Amino acid sequence: MYYDLTIILSSALFWVYIDSVKLFSNERVINSSLIHACISGIGNSVGLAMYPIIVYDYSQIANNIPPFISTIAFISFGYGFYDLYIGIESKKMDNILHGFIFVTTYIGAYYYGVTSMTSINMITETSSIFLNLRPYKKKWIDIAFAFTFFVYRIILSPIFLTMYIANTNNNGRAFAVFETLLVVPLNVYWFSLIVKKLLIKKIEI
Repeated sequence: MYYDLTIILSSALFWVYIDSVKLFSNERVINSSLIHACISGIGNSVGLAMYPIIVYDYSQIANNIPPFISTIAFISFGYGFYDLYIGIESKKMDNILHGFIFVTTYIGAYYYGVTSMTSINMITETSSIFLNLRPYKKKWIDIAFAFTFFVYRIILSPIFLTMYIANTNNNGRAFAVFETLLVVPLNVYWFSLIVKKLLIKKIEI
């Protein structure tokens, strides 16, 4: 537990610090959001590619989780508190809800002892990499964002969560259902906004 809490606390403090320095030429790029998206999106995608058993039979690997996967989960746990703070500061309900889901997801997963299964949902941060790069106003970034959002958030994550829930041997299945009911509708809502913006741009052209 000491190891877990050390990483979680260090992570939370790191995100506060990293946003106090200038790293990118475009000031609209949020350091913490982009860096976390890269760590979580890429790290969890690689983790699931190497250990797909996490998706379909987590119970078989629960007691032997690769350290890099659990470490990424604890880093995101710490980021969750900062994400909630950012959401509250923005005063936007969907951002606040995102932060709330972030924190409650990791608290619930930690309580049930299945923290590393959050990698199933956190692969969605892959699309956030391009979301955070959008201030550079490049067409390829917008296309990559829309594509990865659809693939990771609308297709892969819901399918993987369903597979996890379907296996009665997995712990925390009730928690996974709760997570799915919160996350999937929010992602569908956001994707509908993306589609609307694309349609508006097409009409304007």
